[in-house]
Amino acid sequence: MAKVSDIIFCLNATNLPGQGVCANTILSAITPEYIPGLYTFSVVITILGIDTSVDHSIGLSFSTKDDVIANVEGPIPALEEHSNLPLEYKGVNLTVDWSNINFKTDGEYCLKVAVDGAVIGNKTIYVKGKNQT
Repeated sequence: MAKVSDIIFCLNATNLPGQGVCANTILSAITPEYIPGLYTFSVVITILGIDTSVDHSIGLSFSTKDDVIANVEGPIPALEEHSNLPLEYKGVNLTVDWSNINFKTDGEYCLKVAVDGAVIGNKTIYVKGKNQT
């Protein structure tokens, strides 16, 4: 059964060929200059226990309690993997760049991760503008 092992919010994430994912400036909260305002950041997601030899679909939903801010869906193509790890320790690292996300209010936001239509994990992060008291 697929599960989310890690979700990391950061300012920038890159996938280095042959080395893996690199997260730069890890965020414990998102602090744009202004709210309302636009903000760009990245997310690193590690999914374990997924059979990487077949195609899957992924869905990401970033929202407040009342409003979906961003929604992304797409394929996870099958991989040619040469690993002797047990299935529960095999998986994929995904990086997502969120450009110019419109934060209208401060508060808690949640990223939900779904594979093949089933939500397998989520993580919340607090957002507060630097212009707010």
